[in-house]
Amino acid sequence: MAMEIEKKVLTKIAKSNGGVLKVTDVLEEARKEESVLQKYFEWDDTEAAERYRREQARALIQRCRIQLVETEPVQIRAFVSLPTDREHGGGYRLMSEVVSDDTLKAELVRDIQLTISRWTQKLHLLDKDLATMLLELEERLNRKQQPAQQRA
Repeated sequence: MAMEIEKKVLTKIAKSNGGVLKVTDVLEEARKEESVLQKYFEWDDTEAAERYRREQARALIQRCRIQLVETEPVQIRAFVSLPTDREHGGGYRLMSEVVSDDTLKAELVRDIQLTISRWTQKLHLLDKDLATMLLELEERLNRKQQPAQQRA
């Protein structure tokens, strides 16, 4: 199976630290030339720095908020990443443009539905009641989308 050796190494590291897997310990192991973990990291400092700056830029974009004013002001993300954009090199779109375009809005809703589905699967392992609540939310989203899809 994929990742079996890596999983064993990570489990060993966690067990040696009281069951807690720390990033610093993983990096320490990965720095060893013979480590199976080494291939998962960028060791060229210039390239790694550029990748890190890209992650920082993503975090900055995700922290940017806009305020919606309906009955009460609500802040939401100003930019959103859609699956089709991620498939073609990435990028973020203005939320205001996404919600005003039926095709983009439908893609965003579908992405949200897939996220809810993944969360529900994970929650079933921990808390059946919360998982049931997420299932209900997913069903409500599906019902709300059906009339919109029938109009299209």
